[in-house]
Amino acid sequence: MYQVMIVDDEEPVLDSFAYILRKDVTDFVLCGKARSGTEAVNMIQKLTPDLVFMDIQMPGIDGIEAIKQIRPNYPNTVFILATAYERFDIAQKAIPLGVFSYLVKPISKRTLLEELSKVKNHLDQLKNKDHRRLEDVRLLQKKKGEEKHRFLSNLIWRDPDDTATNEFLQLFHISCDRAVLYLIESVGNISEDQKISLYESITEKIQYKYQCFDTIVTGRMLLFFPEEHSLKNLDFHLQKIVNQLSPYTFILGQGGLYPLSSLHKSFSEAFKPFAAAEKKEKSYSADRERVQFICNNILARDNSGSKSSFEDYWIEIFNSFSFHVALGKMVALFTRLLGKLDTHVLTALDLNIYPAEEIMVLKSVDEWQQWSEHIIRRIQKVNKINNQQSYPKPLTASLAYIRENYQKPLQLSLVADEYGITGSYLSRLFKKHLDTTFIDYINQLRLNKAIILLESKKYSIKEIAYMVGYQDPNYFSRIFRQHMGISPSDLEKEGIKNDK
Repeated sequence: MYQVMIVDDEEPVLDSFAYILRKDVTDFVLCGKARSGTEAVNMIQKLTPDLVFMDIQMPGIDGIEAIKQIRPNYPNTVFILATAYERFDIAQKAIPLGVFSYLVKPISKRTLLEELSKVKNHLDQLKNKDHRRLEDVRLLQKKKGEEKHRFLSNLIWRDPDDTATNEFLQLFHISCDRAVLYLIESVGNISEDQKISLYESITEKIQYKYQCFDTIVTGRMLLFFPEEHSLKNLDFHLQKIVNQLSPYTFILGQGGLYPLSSLHKSFSEAFKPFAAAEKKEKSYSADRERVQFICNNILARDNSGSKSSFEDYWIEIFNSFSFHVALGKMVALFTRLLGKLDTHVLTALDLNIYPAEEIMVLKSVDEWQQWSEHIIRRIQKVNKINNQQSYPKPLTASLAYIRENYQKPLQLSLVADEYGITGSYLSRLFKKHLDTTFIDYINQLRLNKAIILLESKKYSIKEIAYMVGYQDPNYFSRIFRQHMGISPSDLEKEGIKNDK
């Protein structure tokens, strides 16, 4: 609903317009009447109407002068001029003011309704443009927030590459070659909401003096200060802000000033106070208890918090120890994790994981992250099956049949016929008890077998496709990429590369 104001010094005109708006118009509502240009200027500032019917000849300032005074502050307000005479000179004055139209009195009901229809279309277009503009701004802000978090959080375990750095600098209009990182954590008995509120307060206050970008990683606030301007006394001001937030307690870590290509060094330095504090608090037995907690968290029925607890742990380990030692600790964690699973279920579902062999050959933290996320998803899926009650006999028998005959062409209806049930019933059993489909189960089984054969390096991809039950090697490659996120040939190349 759009608001309309009528400005005219003739009472019959005001009453006539008001009557038509009330009786014959649904998209506009009368919000006010003014009887002079001066009164119109004052009322428009209070009521901010969308449309103003403005008489030209009025006592005091005329309609043209009133619009001149109003227009700078209300650029989207629609003005329609009304006058008893058609004068070219008035039309000329109205054009620079962006007047929507010029009507000659007396204005008929039909003309008024036609003009209102045009104005509605115009205002609708303006509203749609505003909505699109706001949506564009919202999407841009969201993208900037995501890119900022991605760039800064990646500094935890590696230096940024040139592409990521340039994209970040361009997105935030930063011009610098070096930066410094700080890491801050509020410790003690405090909720996550309180932490976030404190972190926002710190960022807001430090931004009065220095340009900085922040994100939250593993419960700590990471601050990035580009050296666009002098960073002199930054440590003093940041420490002062933290001290003012008493009685809350903080750990503050300061990194050195480094080129953007070596920023992980700055993070490693900023992390030292946290590693020292945790080392002081934790004993060997406490670390064992923490690993035990993480394993239980990963295998819990509700494992919603497992990713964060596991990620906190490995990030801490990789920043506290050499890369090789950190990998060794991860071998110990996954060995304990797998020890909690039923070996019969692991064998039945072909979850063949060898922590020492698979982890110790990893070359970077990126490779470790990809491997661990993939393996934990597989372990949680197997554990979900392990936690379920025993399967109905038709499903148990069907699984055994599939494991013995996966190299052969298998169809849902044929397997179901083997045990005297319908294909639709067997399909429901797969969905209910295994949370998967018949075909996805077979594909995963075949692909697990294929990975083992690929790693043996004894057979070609074509031979492996036939050996695990695929008659078309191209189809095998497509299914492999779809499920594993990598092609068989790429996996084969990775294996060869790791052997060198």
